Amino acid sequence: MTSIVADIGGTNARFAMARQTAEGYQLESLKVVDCKQFGAFDAALQHWLEGLDQPRPQRACIAVAGPVDKTEAGGRVNMTNLGWNICAEALRDEFNLDHLELINDFAALARSLPLLGGDDYQVLRDVPRLPNTAMAVLGPGTGLGVAGLAVENGHYQVLAGEGGHANLAAATERELQLLQVLLKTRQPVFNEWVLSGNGLVNLYRAVCELNGRSAEDYAPPDISNRGLDGSDPLCRETLLDFLNFLGSTAGDVALYLGARGGVFIGGGILPRIAELLPESQFEQRFLNKGRVESWMETVPLYALNAGYQALIGAAAHLED
Repeated sequence: MTSIVADIGGTNARFAMARQTAEGYQLESLKVVDCKQFGAFDAALQHWLEGLDQPRPQRACIAVAGPVDKTEAGGRVNMTNLGWNICAEALRDEFNLDHLELINDFAALARSLPLLGGDDYQVLRDVPRLPNTAMAVLGPGTGLGVAGLAVENGHYQVLAGEGGHANLAAATERELQLLQVLLKTRQPVFNEWVLSGNGLVNLYRAVCELNGRSAEDYAPPDISNRGLDGSDPLCRETLLDFLNFLGSTAGDVALYLGARGGVFIGGGILPRIAELLPESQFEQRFLNKGRVESWMETVPLYALNAGYQALIGAAAHLED
């Protein structure tokens, strides 16, 4: 069976045909486009369809960054970052498809986890994965996505959520001081107010204020680049604080979901700054959960490589 699959983030849209194979799914006619080039999702989909050199499938699953309202017709979502309103029923009629569903992008990513191979991730904590136990995924990118995957009798159930809008917690005196600075402009401070691309800028400005310095007009890549090459010590401080907050939040997600099958960290930011992990307290923050630290030590931790895992998850969703 072959399906249309798409992964629509706040910045890029990824389209492909997913062909089911004995090993899983093979992605064909893969294309990535800049969302800002299109006024609406149907225009982006039409652009991709026009480039196909083979018959298009009659069913589709679209993974979207944002909360999806479930409907009998396949769901709807309002992407506030882009101004896109996507309705499964309208798309199905417009493109004459037999079946179309909308799901959250991190729900799709969670569904892909049992299908991933060793080339899809890097091992951060090498402990055995317990079979038939929950898994979790979170990822800082344009926002912060969070989702889980429960397993029962060999069947998977995705647990989609909006953990990016849960409140960020401080674990140290320094983080409390940073939160006090951040609270001047945002109350409460959500996880993604720090753990995202724009959040990296917010955190950098707080670090500058904490150090009595004026912040430069940096974009997220500027902070990453200057922090990694050491040309701006405050950018490096920011990246380390970012990783520390991320470690604590990943540990929280593991506890909420009982994710002894593994916690996977995706998104576009961690792969770019992963070389700083040993210098940070990322793993210590992940484990530092008081009386349940010994339980946390049994949880494997992985960093997803940049790729198209959500497209695989969208295809698998159609088979569930």
